[in-house]
Amino acid sequence: MKKNFKVFSLLIMVSLFGINLHGQSYDCKAENSQFRSDKNNWVVKDVDKPFSSSDIAEFDGLFYYPVDCKYVFNGTLNRNEPMKIVNVETTDGGSAQLYDYGTVSYTVGEKKYDLVVYKNIDMPEFDNAKETIFIPIKDGTSGPALNTTFASGRYLIIQPPASGNKVILDFNKSINPFKNYNSNYSALIVPSSNIILAPLTTGERKYEDR
Repeated sequence: MKKNFKVFSLLIMVSLFGINLHGQSYDCKAENSQFRSDKNNWVVKDVDKPFSSSDIAEFDGLFYYPVDCKYVFNGTLNRNEPMKIVNVETTDGGSAQLYDYGTVSYTVGEKKYDLVVYKNIDMPEFDNAKETIFIPIKDGTSGPALNTTFASGRYLIIQPPASGNKVILDFNKSINPFKNYNSNYSALIVPSSNIILAPLTTGERKYEDR
């Protein structure tokens, strides 16, 4: 955990507006505007989603930090070959089956750091995208000092590359588990390697604070 605190203390000081990947610029403002709009529509319009009819009647959007492009980084995806199905513990004492996809690595100075990546099987948060790969994260915003994000952590969706192994980590796209909207759901317990002590004041905030 100390390792991740150090890297993110350094990384969040770096502004990466217009990050470049394979010669193509990444417009984090436009990307996140569309991402948030799509999620607002999806969580209330599709069947079997976390909000009840009464909740939907009062729904006026999920609750986010403002988009901040300094939380966008280049990463290298290290896939497991072959992928194995693993059971990841959940907050209700059970487990969820996921593919152990690999890790995303990034380098600061001469040190390399890694976050565990999973591939979805049947998590309700990703029903609209069965092939989703994502990183469960928990950071300083969920602790008692700030307490602005969901206590069990969040999920960072990443786009697998069409070729090669370079990916963009946009922490503005950190989303809440469905458990934050409805206690009938459970959330993944974030692996220790993905716990970041530094606060990442970006992405989705606790729904009840909206």
